[in-house]
This record gives sequence, C-alpha cells and structure tokens, in this order.
Amino acid sequence: MRRLSLTQASRALAALATDLVPGAWEGIKECELVQWFVKEGDAVEEFGRICEVQSDKATVEITSPFAGTVRHLHHQPGDVVQVGAVLADIHAEGAPPGEPDEQLATPAADESAPRPPPVTTHGPEDLGAGKVLTSPAVRSLAQEHGIDLKLVTPTGPGARVTKGDVLAFLDSLSSAPTSTVTQEVTEAVPTTAEQALRKELPPHHAHVAQPLHPATSQPPPLAPGAGPPESAAAREAGTAGPAPAPTLLPLRGYRKAMVRSMEAAGKVPHFHLCEEVDVGRLVELREEVRGDPALGGIKLTYMPFFIKAAALALREYPLVNSSLAPDESAIIQHNVVNTGIAVNTPYGLAVPNIKNVQLKSVAVLAQELLQLQRAAADNKLRQEDIRGGTFTISNIGTIGGTYAAPLINPPEVAIMALGKIQRLPRFAPDGASVAGADILSISLGADHRVVDGATLAGFAKAWRHFIECPGSLLLHLQ
Repeated sequence: MRRLSLTQASRALAALATDLVPGAWEGIKECELVQWFVKEGDAVEEFGRICEVQSDKATVEITSPFAGTVRHLHHQPGDVVQVGAVLADIHAEGAPPGEPDEQLATPAADESAPRPPPVTTHGPEDLGAGKVLTSPAVRSLAQEHGIDLKLVTPTGPGARVTKGDVLAFLDSLSSAPTSTVTQEVTEAVPTTAEQALRKELPPHHAHVAQPLHPATSQPPPLAPGAGPPESAAAREAGTAGPAPAPTLLPLRGYRKAMVRSMEAAGKVPHFHLCEEVDVGRLVELREEVRGDPALGGIKLTYMPFFIKAAALALREYPLVNSSLAPDESAIIQHNVVNTGIAVNTPYGLAVPNIKNVQLKSVAVLAQELLQLQRAAADNKLRQEDIRGGTFTISNIGTIGGTYAAPLINPPEVAIMALGKIQRLPRFAPDGASVAGADILSISLGADHRVVDGATLAGFAKAWRHFIECPGSLLLHLQ
C-alpha cells in the first residue's frame, strides 16, 4: 500500500511529466481539494488523474506516480489540505495484499528521498569567465522571464543553475507574506458560540464559518429553555425574529492571492499619473480590421492594441518594465514583456500574463487574450499563466469608471488602469471650434523606489503616441 501526498505527488509528476515543474509547491502551505477523479475501489494507471487542487497560484491536476487500486480517499471536495498531507491510499500493482503502508506523506521523509541528478548539457562556453553553468533549457527559461542567471543562487552539482533554481528565484520575486486579520479585529469579532457567550452576545450572533459539508455538520445547541432573542425593531413591529448573522467567506484561491499581493503592494511607495488619450483614429482602425480573416472569427476588442502599444512604449522606457531584487540591492530590468491582464472572475481577481508581447502581432495577442480570459473564467489557469509578469494592465472601463489609483502587482513596478471611452466635446486643432472626440482616461501607478515621475510621464507619452497614431504600430511588428 502506498500513500499519495500533495508533496510526493507533485515531485513524482515533476520528474516524470511536464504538467508540473520542480518547485511547484514552494511557498505554498495549503491547497483546496476541488474534485476527485476517482473513487475508492477504482483502478488507476500510472499518470492517471487522481484529483484537482487549487492553490492561491493556480489550479493543478494531481496524477498517480504508480499504477494500482484506490483503497481510501482521505479528504472531501472543499477541504483545505496541507502540503505534505496524505491524499489517498493506493495499493500498488504487484504489491502483496498485506504490505504495510509506506510513509510517503511526511515532508521530512520526502525531503530526504534521493533525487536523480539533473540531466544537463554544456559546452566550453559555459565555463568561461562570467559564464553561468547550466543547461540550454534553463537558459531558455531564464530568457523567457528576463532573468539574469548571475542573480540566481545555484544548487546543482558544480554550482550548476537548475530549472528549480530559476523557478525558486521567480517565486522569491512574487512571494509576499501571508495576510492575517489584525488582533483587534480578531478580538472584536467572535468566531465561535463560546466566544460569543463570553462577550455576552447571543450564540447565533457568532461570526462562524459555514460548514463545508452541511449534511454532516450540526448547529450548536441552545441552552435549555432558551430561544432566539427578539430584536428591538421586531419588538416595535410586534413580530419576533433573530437578526441575520453575517456571512463568512473563506479566503481561497484567487481571493487569497489578492490579499497577499495587495498586502505586499501596500508596503510599496506609490505615485500616480493620469492622462487623456484621443482614441478616435484607433476606433476607425478597429472598425476597418475587425472582420479580417487573420482574426479567425475572434471578436477584436481594443485591449490587444493597448497591450501592443504598452510593449512598444516599454521598449523606450525599460525601467518601467523592471523589478526590484528581493534584497533591494539591484534593479532587475527585464528584456521581455510579459503583460498581465487583470480578469474579474467568479472566483476572484486573476492576473494571468501574455508572454513575449514584444514579438507578437495584434491578431495573435487577441487570440491569446481570449484563451486566458476563458481559462480564468473556468478556473483553469496554469501556473505558467500566472508566473513571470513584468507589467500589468487593468481595464476598469469595461465595468465603469474613468480614473483610478491602481496598486502595482509585486514584484512589478508599474501598472496601467484604463477607463471607459467617452464621447466628449474638445477643441479642434484650430483652437476656435469645438467637436466631439473619443476620449480614453488612463491612470498609471508606479513604485517610486524604481520609477521617477519623468520616466513614467515619458512612458505615458510614448503609449499615447502609439494609440493616437495606431498606424505606427505596423512599423514595429516582428
């Protein structure tokens, strides 16, 4: 019998498949079990799907690293499972029926398990002065995320930088301390019936989370002869009835990630800049090309143009496309543009990013944007969809609003919020007559430790040029 844990399952899959990568659980302490793909008694194949879990980074499918029969499932959908906890007992194929359980669930046993050495290839150029010893695949990964390998701490044999080292470096850039409720709030809001009684509050006013499995949970009993108290309003109205208790929403998935990200953003010294952009020519251009066969039937919105224009403006002002090193000893200037797009979903705010925007056309950006939006809405974003963002755009105009004071998405140093396009009166170029104009309001936020006002204003001016003269975008396609 073998026990499958979150830690053990992820590592086995990392070594044998490509769905997860080493370090996938670094910085993650718990996950929510979304659904089981098997039930007790089912036979599973090697790499067969076992369950789906959601962390505050992404939704991941866990597969079995061995073939066998499922004997016991330790959790129910909706449970929050600690990383390292046992998920399921699986009787391995070919094992004797009475074989005792293998203790694979504890992190300590997992950490001490021997790992195969990484397979790397390198040539004489890797050993020269100033060169970093690593494999071509790791170099490609670092280049994709704009990482200087000299900043990555190597853990491989002979001071070799491994794929796990690069991903750990990415996690260190995007990690933030877990947000907690302040002591004052915790003490002010009772969380159990017992605490409510100690505070001389009726038990039904306790701020208690709803059970994940109502069928197996029972409400706390009332004292003998006690009934629900009558509110003052009810007494005045001549009717009795308890006041409705507040609802407690557990912080999980995207919402938990937003709490941690915004807590980190709150520690950053921000400054903001707002601007108006005349998008009249862009409106005309979009009308001309929205039915082009190159779009493959996809509805063309303004966002792909905004994303492409931002990539071109970032090329002129690369400091806006940077990160501050975790020890604040250096500025990491990214050589790729991975643009994060804030997406409102039923599960909370998600910020997936489109990779290598500087290399892609507006048509390709439209296709990839739609794919990410659909994946976010279905709660199917992958970890690679979330990792490695260098600049974020939030389109509040689709909901409503003109200006905002957006907070950056650490470790990025800048963000752009787009308002709604409005038809407003503006003076004509002759300065004497007034005509209608399509005006877009934009708001930029930046980390003042890295970006100064002149730099952000220059970026805004460059972006405005590409939007007000959209034909110039054609000159920069690759």
